[in-house]
Amino acid sequence: MSIFDRLFRIGKAEANAAVDKLEDPAKMADQILRELRENYQQAIQGEAEIKALALQHRASELQYRNSADDWEKKTNELLDRIETKQLDEVKGNELAAKAAEAHQKAAIEADQFAKMAEKEESAVAVMDLKIKQIKDQITDTENRAKLIQSRAKTAEVSEKINKTLSNVDTDGLMATLNRMDEKASAQEFRAAAYAQIEDSTLSTEQEINKALGVGSSSNALEAIKAKRTKLLN
Repeated sequence: MSIFDRLFRIGKAEANAAVDKLEDPAKMADQILRELRENYQQAIQGEAEIKALALQHRASELQYRNSADDWEKKTNELLDRIETKQLDEVKGNELAAKAAEAHQKAAIEADQFAKMAEKEESAVAVMDLKIKQIKDQITDTENRAKLIQSRAKTAEVSEKINKTLSNVDTDGLMATLNRMDEKASAQEFRAAAYAQIEDSTLSTEQEINKALGVGSSSNALEAIKAKRTKLLN
């Protein structure tokens, strides 16, 4: 394999990867649905045009059939008059020949229009089947597009959530929370220990006064008030 072939394959692979990355499932499903609907409308329009031609050619066929019948009738009337001596034989045969020729031309024209109409009607029959297939494909694509959109949305949300969760250190957060719990407990224990130390440093008199409530500002004030009352009496 030459270097150019290898480079071409690498470039092709990278291009395909880039296209795959750009393709959004939901958007691509919508695009396919739009294209099918456009094809359906084009097919309907084309079928209508062919049907119109078939109807036109059938109308022309009928017109020439009637004309052929009319010329055939005139030819027979001329022959009848020749036989009954109402018309000169030479002149009558000349007119009858012209009428028969007009009948033949009209019949040929009618047959040609009939063949064109038959072809167009056959094409319409084939197009009817194709249009029905496209219509069924549109219905199927609509259902599949809805499912693809739902799946793509679910996948997108799930991917975002899972990506977010994958970046979260849950174990580390729980470990930090446990450390904070331990630190709070340690602070509580230290506070209780300091309270016990404060009580142990009191003298005996201070412990008794504390137990009796002596030495507080309110008791001192009451003592002074009592002393003033005695002096006034």
